[in-house]
Amino acid sequence: MLVRSIALSNYRNYKDIQVDFDPHLNILTGGNAQGKTNILEAIFYAATGKSHRSSFDNELLSWGEKFFKVSLRGERRSGEVKIEIYVKGDGKKLLKVNNHYKKKLSDLIGTINVVLFSPEDMMLVKGSPSIRRRFLDIEISQVSPFYCHSLANYNRIISQRNNLLKAIREQRESEGLLDVWDLQLVEYGAYIIKKRDEVLRSIVQLARSIHSKITEGREQLDISYVSSVDMKKVGPGTSLEDLFLKKLRDNRSTEIVKGITMTGPHRDDITIEIGGAGVKSFGSQGQQRTCALSMKLAELEFMKRETGEYPILLLDDVMSELDAERRKYLLEVVNGRIQSFVTTTGVEEVFQPVKHKGRVFEVKKGQIFHVQEG
Repeated sequence: MLVRSIALSNYRNYKDIQVDFDPHLNILTGGNAQGKTNILEAIFYAATGKSHRSSFDNELLSWGEKFFKVSLRGERRSGEVKIEIYVKGDGKKLLKVNNHYKKKLSDLIGTINVVLFSPEDMMLVKGSPSIRRRFLDIEISQVSPFYCHSLANYNRIISQRNNLLKAIREQRESEGLLDVWDLQLVEYGAYIIKKRDEVLRSIVQLARSIHSKITEGREQLDISYVSSVDMKKVGPGTSLEDLFLKKLRDNRSTEIVKGITMTGPHRDDITIEIGGAGVKSFGSQGQQRTCALSMKLAELEFMKRETGEYPILLLDDVMSELDAERRKYLLEVVNGRIQSFVTTTGVEEVFQPVKHKGRVFEVKKGQIFHVQEG
């Protein structure tokens, strides 16, 4: 899987550019706030339809402009790929894949797969549960359009159910209306929980092997999915759906008072342990970073297993977050097998450990200059 080129119009600090990339390694250098990360963000946006840094599309629009456009040309085993996303200032978004308009985001996701590793991903271990949920959701959505569709429906139902809970609390609606929403919530929510648990079990095996290599066998990594519905109680005659629905009904009076849905995959988490001890609370900073690195590299292998191709790897300023040993291991893993994009201030720290040289770009004030062929 490759990104051949990207063209941007009115995207962040880029007025109108097109960049052609190396099939192996692409290094973007330059000072702070020049636009290095914007290029990686644009690739991520073309692949997923969302930014990893902004919740709203209009934040990606150049100041004073009425639209922005992202066009990506890529390649996978099935042939060439072209993605175009056009977003107006009012938020209306047009998606095209191989010159065909797409109505839903789930029709775009999976066209080109990406794995992004940024300093924020160091928070995978010590950050909030929402970061770990997002890690799984992005991973699964790229290999399962049905999951992406189900997640969108689930989030819509949660929003509408929460609004209903508040209306019931204020005596503007009847409590009996919750029954219909509960059934829909359980249908989509139970599927999401099962799929996350299934995928995480695959990722754990990969991450554990990678972690063992990085630590030379000194540590054993364990990762588990923790649901707000007690999955241990699932057995003969008792389904996850049954347990989910029962918990919703048991908590109904409390949820009406609080105006929020307290049970479901939107409340779930992942536990990360080394030798039985929680890394979030008891792990050193080095252990936390090694766990995060292991999980991100496991993403690459999981996608390869699911799709038959490695995804694109986006490394956004993570070299400065890793020590020399972990940095060397990361680059050796991707060396020549995976097209990689790296933002950094030190070119040599990237080139020195790799055999397959690449292309170096200097980014300055929204302009990109091809300065070196490695």
